[in-house]
Amino acid sequence: MAGSESRYRVYGIRHHGPGSARRLQAALVDYDPKLILLEAPADAQSIISDLLHPELELPVALVLYQEAAIDRASFLPFAEYSPEYQAILWAGQQQVPVQLIDLPAKHYLAKAPEPEPSLFTPKAVPDDDEVLAARMRRDPLLLAAEMAGYDDSERWWDTTLERTVGAEDTFDQLLQLIGDLRAAYPRAIDEETERREAHMRQCLRKALKSDAQRIAVVVGAWHGPALANLKPYSVGTDRARLKGLAKVKVASAWVPWSYPRLSRERAYGAGVVSPAYYELLFRSPAQCTERWMVAAAQLLREAGFDAGPAQATDGVALARSLAALRELELPGLEELHQAALSTLANGQAERLDLIREKLSLGTRVGKLPPTASTVPLMADLRAELKTTRLTKYWETSGEQYLRASKTKPRGGLDLRKSNQNRASQLLHRLNLLDIHWGSTQEVGPHTLGSFKEIWLLEWEPDFNLLLLERAAYGNTMAAATTAYVSGQAKDIKSLAKLAQLILDALRAGLSDLVPELLVNLRDRAVATQDPIGLLAGLPTLINTIKYGDSRKTDTSGLLLLIEEILPRLSANLSAATLNIDDDQAEEMAHAMGLAHQSLAYLEIEEMEQIWLDGLKSLIANRQVHDLCSGLAWRLLYDQQAIPEDEVERALSRSLSPGRPPQQVAFWIAGFLRASGQLLLYHTTLRTLLHDWVSSLSWPIFERVLPALRRSFSDFRPSERAELLSLIKVKPIGVSNGEAHQSAVGDRTKEQEALLVSLRDWMGEER
Repeated sequence: MAGSESRYRVYGIRHHGPGSARRLQAALVDYDPKLILLEAPADAQSIISDLLHPELELPVALVLYQEAAIDRASFLPFAEYSPEYQAILWAGQQQVPVQLIDLPAKHYLAKAPEPEPSLFTPKAVPDDDEVLAARMRRDPLLLAAEMAGYDDSERWWDTTLERTVGAEDTFDQLLQLIGDLRAAYPRAIDEETERREAHMRQCLRKALKSDAQRIAVVVGAWHGPALANLKPYSVGTDRARLKGLAKVKVASAWVPWSYPRLSRERAYGAGVVSPAYYELLFRSPAQCTERWMVAAAQLLREAGFDAGPAQATDGVALARSLAALRELELPGLEELHQAALSTLANGQAERLDLIREKLSLGTRVGKLPPTASTVPLMADLRAELKTTRLTKYWETSGEQYLRASKTKPRGGLDLRKSNQNRASQLLHRLNLLDIHWGSTQEVGPHTLGSFKEIWLLEWEPDFNLLLLERAAYGNTMAAATTAYVSGQAKDIKSLAKLAQLILDALRAGLSDLVPELLVNLRDRAVATQDPIGLLAGLPTLINTIKYGDSRKTDTSGLLLLIEEILPRLSANLSAATLNIDDDQAEEMAHAMGLAHQSLAYLEIEEMEQIWLDGLKSLIANRQVHDLCSGLAWRLLYDQQAIPEDEVERALSRSLSPGRPPQQVAFWIAGFLRASGQLLLYHTTLRTLLHDWVSSLSWPIFERVLPALRRSFSDFRPSERAELLSLIKVKPIGVSNGEAHQSAVGDRTKEQEALLVSLRDWMGEER
């Protein structure tokens, strides 16, 4: 542990190791250094003291990034049990300076990514020593673990060093072990490691020239031997390694981190697969088993499972027995999981999964103080959150309705109020940045129309990282969203998606972006040969005009575009419904219904007539899909665009016994689409439907039942109930006082079964 000079000591630690953190705490108290040299990029020196802010909550991450290319970045997470954090915390309490000594990020972020090897480049066959060296470069302690009987160095380190208590001489033993490994396998030290260690030694030499009498050097255990003895390394050689390194302009910031991300990213290669467990192990190493098992029992009880104190006691005993059988000083996570599965979880894997998620992985999310250094975009977002009174929702896990109250459990925004409209725009901007914090919900019948929005919020830790990536597009939410959407729009081929993007831009208050998006949309519309795509985009375009009207936004360009595309769309409507499968027909019918409804909103007679002409050309073609044909007949009937007797002839023809039942079922589904009233008051249709259903055999009826069921699924409950009463009380198609030869008593048993099924697929239980 002592250096080549008595003025400093080297402490080799494991990043995010609770055992290393505890031992380092004790070592610093015992040694009482007057200067701490810490392995972290030197160009983060100016903001490292932010970790001492009383409002900061761990875990957080230091991010260093290229100012010109923010996607080139490195993240250095800190948890409570990170030895580096404990060193900084101790230094702050004792007013001891901390100096960061690792190679600055401005150098390693300037290094270009290595190109992918060509498939045609012959691969050299490495010898056995090179294979081992390469493995050790990826996992320096692999050989030590294998010699101890482990196939994973993380399990070896965890078992040997993290779960053990005491052993104050561990730093000396570790330094000796790694020194022997480095001496035996020098090829395991790559060029990057040599540059980093050269920079650390240069910083150490400079520190030794200061007045500090006791210097603590805290570095990853693998680097310890390269600093503990400076004599084998000449100053000139170290300078030469650092001379002429490429560099870029680098900025630094803090971002909140989370336990799931700490586990997923495996920061520093430390293998933190159980951050919450490590937190408990750091805080209470001797009582870790008991506290973990009690917490597991409480967690299961809160979830509604039976898990009492007696089972927790049995779990502790079993975990200790397993540890003793495996010659372990303390039970580890494997022993805890096995014991909990047998006792608390009653052998149920899903219960153990809950324990793993909450007590092993954990859900903790860090928080930053307002004064913490961060990227401009994140600072602008925080200012917007404060202005719009959304701060309390940000970084709060779980689903919650915005502005919810006891009287209004779903909350809601009134967009006529300036600050609430600004909150809506902020949420829409985040969605446009693909940071989906909030989703709009259905408003309901008794609302303020287009001036009301209901938002369901659910925050995720990754949002802060996504913000960091989006910071490359601008320093404010408005600028970043505009640039990001502009770039995304260039790659969007779907007219519907482009139209939706225009509507979303208006909702986000980015009206300056609309003209550019309109140009993209017009270019796509002119070039497209996809009538379904045109049709799918039409309702959104009209909704955007509607939204613009309510906000006094100029959307005249959209109206001109609709005037351009509608004739082409109408002319190709019939062809678009030829040779399509059932799923495509459903998609087409859905788009037709929305387009018809949207065009009615515009109340432009010329446009309505163009659309109706397209529907007429569709019904004139007997080869189109029956779902679309039935819907077209129905839409024309609603608009009184064709005589009623012609509609009745089409009904009779389409439901004739000679047509395939599946085609008839689709035609009915289209004609009855979302209209129970039509069946209630159209006696001829009810009679035709009754006769057709009664004529089906049971196997055929079962085949067409799914299509028929869809016909009634959109009916209102009151409509279904009234139709059921008609079926029960009298034969379908028989008006009051009329006789009918197909009375209930005269029906065959098979017909009765069919009619019972008819009631069933209309919504009644048998």
